[in-house]
Amino acid sequence: MSFKAHDKRVKTLLVEYKNQFKGNAFNDKRIGENDKNMSLEDKMFKRFVAERQKSRKINKFNLNDDEFDNPSNKVELTHYGQNLSQIERFERVQLSDDDEVDENDPDKGKINAEFVSKNFFGGFNENSEDLEGKKKNRKEWIEEMITKSKMLKYEKQKEKDRTLDMTEELDKEWKNIIPLIGKMSRDLKKEEEQKKTKADEYDVLVRSLQFESEKAQPTNKSKTSEEIEKERVESLSKNERELKERMNREVEESLEEDLKQKKSFLKKTPANHISPDDIEFDDPEYLEMFRRQEVAMKNKKLNEELEKKAKEEEQDESENEQTGDSDKEEVEELISEKDFGDENESVQKSNFSEYKNEKWVKEFENVCLKMDQKSIDCSQFDAFLKSLIQKLDPSRDENNKKRLCLLTEYLISYYQSMFRFKSPSNISIDSNLANLLTNYIFDFIYKYGNKSTKKDPSPYIALFKRILDNLNKDYLNLKINERKIPQLDILFTFKLISSIFPTSDFRHQIITPCLLIMARYLIQSQIQNIGDLFRGLFLCNLCYEFVSKSKRYIPECVQFLNGALYLAANINSKNINQNLSLSNFELSTIFESFKRTKLRLSIIQKSDDLTELSLTKTSLDEKIQTDDSTKAAIISYVIDLLTSFAKIYQEMVSFKEIFSLSKKILDCINTDNNPTELKERISKIAEFIDQINLNPRQHLKCLIKKPVASKLHEPKIQSKTKFDPRHHNSLTSEKQLFAKKYKKELKSAIKEIRHDSQFLARVQLKEQLEKDAKRTQKVKEIMGSLANQEGDYQKVKRQKI
Repeated sequence: MSFKAHDKRVKTLLVEYKNQFKGNAFNDKRIGENDKNMSLEDKMFKRFVAERQKSRKINKFNLNDDEFDNPSNKVELTHYGQNLSQIERFERVQLSDDDEVDENDPDKGKINAEFVSKNFFGGFNENSEDLEGKKKNRKEWIEEMITKSKMLKYEKQKEKDRTLDMTEELDKEWKNIIPLIGKMSRDLKKEEEQKKTKADEYDVLVRSLQFESEKAQPTNKSKTSEEIEKERVESLSKNERELKERMNREVEESLEEDLKQKKSFLKKTPANHISPDDIEFDDPEYLEMFRRQEVAMKNKKLNEELEKKAKEEEQDESENEQTGDSDKEEVEELISEKDFGDENESVQKSNFSEYKNEKWVKEFENVCLKMDQKSIDCSQFDAFLKSLIQKLDPSRDENNKKRLCLLTEYLISYYQSMFRFKSPSNISIDSNLANLLTNYIFDFIYKYGNKSTKKDPSPYIALFKRILDNLNKDYLNLKINERKIPQLDILFTFKLISSIFPTSDFRHQIITPCLLIMARYLIQSQIQNIGDLFRGLFLCNLCYEFVSKSKRYIPECVQFLNGALYLAANINSKNINQNLSLSNFELSTIFESFKRTKLRLSIIQKSDDLTELSLTKTSLDEKIQTDDSTKAAIISYVIDLLTSFAKIYQEMVSFKEIFSLSKKILDCINTDNNPTELKERISKIAEFIDQINLNPRQHLKCLIKKPVASKLHEPKIQSKTKFDPRHHNSLTSEKQLFAKKYKKELKSAIKEIRHDSQFLARVQLKEQLEKDAKRTQKVKEIMGSLANQEGDYQKVKRQKI
């Protein structure tokens, strides 16, 4: 017997067994008690509503208790809108709105007795003569009464106006006195507080014992060194796992929203539509050619229009004036459109222009000037920034977030100005100040601008986007021959970005466009001197820092390093040894800037030492002497960078194709006059490339799909057939089915009855055993008491004897 069947018998059969000899039953009629789906709050609420309705029905006709039960529903009798309880005397009725009578007057609303005696009941005929002795008729008497009432009303109104004017004057004087009274009250309160003696320490302790439970608060469990180490390892593994997830897939909300927006845009736009974002970082020669074609088309249209206008001028002078006016209008429209576009850009750039004229901005500029003049040190500048940040705390004012963003913009511009030098002689970089500015910018971004979405964009992210956009536009506006590797201020801006934002993410709002801009600088910049080359190598080093964790492939860096090695190699396409010559295709992969430059890094005289290169002096001084020791140091720097990139790309399948050109150029370098240290580095990188190339590569394989089982047409099998195939007569088959079904149901019923009888037998046995146990217990208790009684009796009996 299963547990489910046992539970059912307990709920049904056992209840019937216990109630078989009982004449009454207990029915729980509480609201919601038998409803399992109803919560406790719903039950209490419905019971409360039912109780209130019941009490309302009981007290419906109880007039005595109605006022006490519900005073708001009190019934009152009225007469013309007035409650009878409020009307104390019915004769006190105000005759007119103009009649103002004192509320405390007992004769309120009554007519004067003298007026009644003279005017009512014929009394108006007595003493009704005027000064001339003539009697007044009724008309004269009524006119006189009207004039007297008007005079009385006029005097009352005059008195009322006078009291109003006096109250207004009194209110004005009272307003002037209020501050003095408030000050006096505050002074009195202060004096009272000073007079109050300080509470005794004993009383304070007694009150604290009365109202506060000074129990020892539970503290966190002290952890062992093993638990602390385990938590540290778990946190490190969790951070590493999150880093890998961000590295391999897109996890930022803003990027997901951008992708959704792009998908919706692609659905709306035709297939041949090209977005301007798609060609933003394309080939500059194509962009230059496209721009020239547009200019040529515009010039052609203008020339055609001018020719038409010249012909019209020859025909008619009046038409000349009109056409001239139209030309001016067109030019003005073009200028206005340009100005409008500039205004939009200025609006985007000056988001915080309303805060730029505040006092703290001028203080910051003055401190920066003092810092440049070295009148204050780095610690004083740090103290000033801390005090300024406390003033601009966002908890004080919501607009302080915008002010902090503006401060971050000023810090970035000051950071960039540190690396702008007027002449190579005045070169000094304060590394402590640079680290300090980097820390503050990092704190601002991760406190207030770390999360940025399409609905809620971060102003800090927008600030860096605007900086990168300006760099890209300024570089594209230059002619191709004027494009160079940027100076140190821009290079260290990239360095700042790499130290603030995560560089290992698969795609990032700042890091991804920054990498594209750096790659553009490497491809399109002209190499004219040693400074340009060294800044390009520093840019390659920055790119290596960006991709050292993610191991993302940047072909521009490898090609730039190949071009730098090309300047040091003795390459001749007509060389007898074919291993020391490059094919036309391999030469075409080297950037044109290295082919056009006159700079060469081949070492002529033998040198033993490598000079130490300074980034600031080497990159800024264009007239620096490129002696053999400097060339050897630059080649060594190139070899180190190439080794670093080769190590992070050694697991790539296309390693052999990527570094095949580097290996050929390394073989073409003449190492006879090179220092021994440089020779060892060249031989090590060549051996490393050869060693990686020897590793076998896995061939491409088709994806192994799991075999899909073919759909089989299985016959439908009915568990309960409606006829017996052995008999052709349907009536006989149905009778047999019913007989079979009856037999089956009978067996199951007998089985259930047997289980029920067994269940009841177990219950009866259990009851009998409980009764026997109780009886034996009582017998033992009785026998024990009798034995004690017998013992006491025998004891008393022995004492008597």
